[in-house]
Amino acid sequence: MKKYIATIITFSLLLNACKTDDLELSNGSGVSAETFPQTLAELQQTMNGVYSPLQSQGLYGRYLFYMYDYMGDDCQTQRGTPDLLEFINYTFTSSNNDIYLYWKNAYNGISRANFILDKEANINELEDSVAPQEVKDRYIGQAKFLRAYYYFLLVERFGDIPLYTTTNVSPNGLAKSSKEDVYDLIISDLTDAASKLRLKSSEEAGRVTQGSANALLGKVYLYKQEYTLAKAAFDKVINSGEYSLTANYYDNFNTETENNSESVFEVQFTYDGGNAWAYADWGGQDNGHSETTFRSAEYGAFGGFHNNDPSQELLDEYEDGDSRFSDNFYVAGDAYGIGGANTVTEDQVGAVSALWRKYTKTYGQDNANYNGLSDINHRAIRYADVLLMAAEVENELNNSQAAIDYLNEVRDRVNMPNYGADVMNATYPVTTKAEVFNAIVHERRVELAGEQSRFPDLMRWGLIETVLGSKFNASKNYLLPIPQGEFDTNLMLDASADQNPGY
Repeated sequence: MKKYIATIITFSLLLNACKTDDLELSNGSGVSAETFPQTLAELQQTMNGVYSPLQSQGLYGRYLFYMYDYMGDDCQTQRGTPDLLEFINYTFTSSNNDIYLYWKNAYNGISRANFILDKEANINELEDSVAPQEVKDRYIGQAKFLRAYYYFLLVERFGDIPLYTTTNVSPNGLAKSSKEDVYDLIISDLTDAASKLRLKSSEEAGRVTQGSANALLGKVYLYKQEYTLAKAAFDKVINSGEYSLTANYYDNFNTETENNSESVFEVQFTYDGGNAWAYADWGGQDNGHSETTFRSAEYGAFGGFHNNDPSQELLDEYEDGDSRFSDNFYVAGDAYGIGGANTVTEDQVGAVSALWRKYTKTYGQDNANYNGLSDINHRAIRYADVLLMAAEVENELNNSQAAIDYLNEVRDRVNMPNYGADVMNATYPVTTKAEVFNAIVHERRVELAGEQSRFPDLMRWGLIETVLGSKFNASKNYLLPIPQGEFDTNLMLDASADQNPGY
């Protein structure tokens, strides 16, 4: 399933995606919202619409990776537009349009999932000749997973938020629900989704699976510090036999090896779908959909926008001989482009010592800018991340050897010395729980560089203040501001009483 939006039932969503009058099914396909669905094709096309906000500018199309990478310590920049620089400098306010698009696009996905889940009884009443029960369950499971995923993106960044579980709500909007209530829905949705979704081996590439649900469920429990429950969820993924690390680390960041054995949940992108330069909802415009991402051009230096460079602290984290360094970064003298015909120059590197290679198109074309866009899928959850999260859980449960074994499984892929070996004891000993944790912090940083993990890791570990210093304001920056656009349209929220502290 390389494309989410093809011959799709059109969703028209206005500024507040979760009000009853904001969700409307176009009748261009002859579909009635009251009787939906009547065919399996209607259900499948509508489900594509639940996936599609993942590709939006507010999420994996553009701003999500900026927010997460700029707000950690893995990047630096001498460029970037003023709204983007607000993330690296922590000067954003409720008027930041990128934060609003993140919020809005996530709620768009929730509203679309709710539309399908509101019709669960209709779906289950379809004749088996139209869709067997296993197929009906599969679509309900996908909607529940995606609703949970969008809510996880929101609750981790904003805390207490409006909790929409149906499209049948007051046009005035909803008041905020507690973070705990949002998490309860996420856990309920993922638990039910895991019981309904297919295994990866029997599912269409690009669709969420049982492993996707259990991996995200484990991540949610890990973030909530409920380690026994997290272990149970991760064990289901690890013991399923459905996933393995790819032999080549770099296979996780190009087009030709997408949806591989390491892919647990992958956001699909393609050059084939939609208007390539449709900045959907950017500045209030709606120029159609696009199924491409700006990730390559934004981070790429060769013909790209060069708005993000790796920080020296990140580069220094790599051990000598770690091939992940050269898979993630270019340095002067490296070959790039078609057939490696070009060479990175000192002038191209400039004031920094390395440039991003990961997720850039320069492995198969001469520059990072294919009209500014890329078709490389975003690996939102990959098996290496699951193993590293499982290592963290095992360490918290005082199962240090199990934790070390998971860490070493990740290192074995790139032929790095194992933790516990004499050569590692000088820099990363693993004789205590605290030392194993330090190894986990190191391994997550070098394995997942530029994959939007460092910032949430620092936040949940309580290390963000120490790492970022004075630019991180602990009295407010643990949460993002609720966008002013939400206060403008949701009459059940008050900007004075309901805004997050400090904004």
